[in-house]
Amino acid sequence: MTKRPELPQALASWADSPGGSAFCEAARRRIANGGRLDRKMPLTMTPRQRADLVDLFGSNSVSASAVHLDRANTALLNGAHAMPLRQLLIAVSGPLLTNRGQARYRRIVKKANIHHARTILAARIRPVPELAQELKLLTGLPDSASWLPPQDSRAQTRTWATYAMALTAAAVWFQGRARVWKFGERELSVRALGGSKRWTEPTKAAFSSLVGLPFSEAVYTADTGIRMLGPASWKLQRLVADASAARPFIDLPGRTAATEGTLDIQADGVLLIENHETFQALSRTSVPEQWLCIWMEGYASDALALFLSFLPDLPLTAWGDLDPPGIDIIVNLSAKSGRTITPVAMNEQLYQAGYMLEEGADALDDWRQQAEKQARTAPEAFRPLARAIARNNGYRCEQEGLHEQVLPYLHSWLNQYIDTPPLAPSASATGS
Repeated sequence: MTKRPELPQALASWADSPGGSAFCEAARRRIANGGRLDRKMPLTMTPRQRADLVDLFGSNSVSASAVHLDRANTALLNGAHAMPLRQLLIAVSGPLLTNRGQARYRRIVKKANIHHARTILAARIRPVPELAQELKLLTGLPDSASWLPPQDSRAQTRTWATYAMALTAAAVWFQGRARVWKFGERELSVRALGGSKRWTEPTKAAFSSLVGLPFSEAVYTADTGIRMLGPASWKLQRLVADASAARPFIDLPGRTAATEGTLDIQADGVLLIENHETFQALSRTSVPEQWLCIWMEGYASDALALFLSFLPDLPLTAWGDLDPPGIDIIVNLSAKSGRTITPVAMNEQLYQAGYMLEEGADALDDWRQQAEKQARTAPEAFRPLARAIARNNGYRCEQEGLHEQVLPYLHSWLNQYIDTPPLAPSASATGS
């Protein structure tokens, strides 16, 4: 690779001037478009910019609306710095490439990256006899600029990242099995994928196909506690937990409670809560007398999704932060559990009555764009809130600031979703 020439301080200062900056940008753009540096280059200049160019190239090289590049090159060569114009441009901003050359350079780099990734992956699976066929498929891939994995791989994915992660995990897993060692889910992720939280659902599926076992059988999967309060109990041979008697809450192992023993739900419905202080505040209301209240922990966990999928046909509702992440958590949990979840206390009126988070302009712009997207793509029940957030420039409202406006009326609003007559709400209340 050609070493980038050093730029004298005087020329570096000139390149940062209004005229120098405009000239270098225009000249590089000219070369990218296939132009040459030996002809006249049109250039719109302010008086200040023209003065900067005259300082370096002389008045003979610079007219009112153009720069004679051949003259500028001669002036620069014959001046104090004895540097050709092309070398100046390279020293200021790096190698000069035409658009065609840049595209070729990107293709070369991509092919090199693909070759490197394939080589590293092949080295990882080569010592594993059970993956010999996968190694044959990998090393037999044509030398092309495609990230696609082998078509006949047992991983059954067309995404290179998923394929590479699954194959790497399978290699470590087979080596562990040879030592009569069974990995835990996160243990294997740390050992093979570079971190405890690297698994994705597609990667798990591809890994399971490679090792020939369901994911939950191939590794130990840790259960996740689900914090709840309300009319529900769980029995394994005998009573294990009574959520109705627990104050302020009780934790149940989500997967185990969903799939083993007897889960007895006497509630009229389920209320999911995003944040913990709000969840605990429910114990000071009458809501847990009829509704099973569950803390979402701020994300749509697999254990909670599984738990919800095993519940009887009850109304499922959720109250989260009035912001794009709050909407996403509930929408994702609904998709993962296969159950319809209705938002409560998440409307435009309450959003406008709430206390807005103080955030910078860049963050607000990101939230605004996300809200605009949700206003088009989220389930209909969430769209009015998303539109309100977008109109308010992305400002977010956390549910804790709405306790006074919501908690006294929440039981009334929830009863609208069951067959029993609703309690009469206060005239000042704003429902879901």
